[in-house]
Amino acid sequence: MMRGTVLGEVWAARHARGLDGRKLVLVAARDAQGAATGRVVVAVDTLDARSGEDVTVAFGSGARNVLRPGAENRDLLCDAAVAAIVEGAD
Repeated sequence: MMRGTVLGEVWAARHARGLDGRKLVLVAARDAQGAATGRVVVAVDTLDARSGEDVTVAFGSGARNVLRPGAENRDLLCDAAVAAIVEGAD
């Protein structure tokens, strides 16, 4: 998992069939102290995260489980997905 800040939504003229109807966002990674790392990823967003919000992003099978929990999700086209919107950190 990665913690980051949503930079904005990704708009595309065409999507692969498995991405139809899915919102994609750009997320800038942050380190444990909250500083930007320079890494930016595109993630599927099912939580309607807004620009400037802190989120956690799951990768690989964890990302597929965000979209559809269970063992029968290997058909999903997803390698990164917003798993949570972070309200605050201690």
